[in-house]
Amino acid sequence: MIRLQVWVPKPVGCSPGQRFRLEQWAPHLEKDHGIVLEFFPFESPALTDVLYRDGHFLQKARHVLGDALRRRTSLQAARNYHGAVIYREAAMLGPAIYERLLKRSGVPIVYDFDDAIWLPPAGTRNGFFSRLKFEGKTKTICRLSSTVVVGNVYLAAFASQYNARVAIVPTTIELEKYPLQPPLPQDDPFVIAWSGSVTTLPYLEPVRSAIEKFAQSRRVKVRILCNAPLARPFAHAENEFVQWQEAGEAEAIGRAHVGIMPLPNDDFTRGKCGLKALQYMAVGLPVVLSPIEVNREIVRHDETGLWASTEGEWISALERLASDRALRSRLGQAGRKIVENHYTAATGARLFAEAVRAGLSFAA
Repeated sequence: MIRLQVWVPKPVGCSPGQRFRLEQWAPHLEKDHGIVLEFFPFESPALTDVLYRDGHFLQKARHVLGDALRRRTSLQAARNYHGAVIYREAAMLGPAIYERLLKRSGVPIVYDFDDAIWLPPAGTRNGFFSRLKFEGKTKTICRLSSTVVVGNVYLAAFASQYNARVAIVPTTIELEKYPLQPPLPQDDPFVIAWSGSVTTLPYLEPVRSAIEKFAQSRRVKVRILCNAPLARPFAHAENEFVQWQEAGEAEAIGRAHVGIMPLPNDDFTRGKCGLKALQYMAVGLPVVLSPIEVNREIVRHDETGLWASTEGEWISALERLASDRALRSRLGQAGRKIVENHYTAATGARLFAEAVRAGLSFAA
């Protein structure tokens, strides 16, 4: 049995990236591959509680410093494991100090990330803290690691500059928690779902005008599943905010006619791994998304979903789906099949297990 210490930013069950990668793979890794993951979060409950609230700067700073010092306990425990998995970074701020100490202690590192984390995301909250992140940190951790696991080809191209052992393991869905949902019995209002965290709410802005114009021609409800509501509701549409909670997540997403994943086309968003699209597809919703990087791999236009880049394309795609129940059914069923065949948690766990064993073998 291989025991791995897993250094993650947030407590278990809080972060989409962790949940749909390492946390989701953990039961399959233990049951099918003889690999046990034990999670060591950076954030204390106190920091998690205050981090995304506006203001509270001194309180945030105090908790960040305390949690950074508490990270020493993870380092002290590391020798009791066959290796350590670092998801994104060992500590929220500063250079790769703990990663270097971990490497020096002789513990093999498996590095996993699913975003272009070497770049600052535009419009992020906690801007001061973001400026304290070190630009070269991701490169350094790649160099220190026995193997690097990433979520798509774009991320792999970056990591491969600093480590020869890079494996692509896509973000996945646990289908037992994401059963196919029944279609809504009525088409009026037409319900558009978007699911995400407060940090990704700005990605809705590029399609605001398209949705607002579309809502002038028919009754529309925009359903936002998030840990915070939109600051500015969509005009001409009914706005519904659903407070995110892990329990019932699939059912909450499925109570819609379409799921959307708009993204601006920039260096940071090219690192996205398509989680929103996979969630919609898993529950049987047709998806409309921006055709950027991995989105083009997950969704084939007019076969497993629809692509839209311009305002006109977004309006046209929504209009097609609102007017054609058979099209919604066809795309929804095809999307579910794609998830079943390529993006299950069991598949992700198998690929991750292969990468771990290769990394530990190299380190030996």
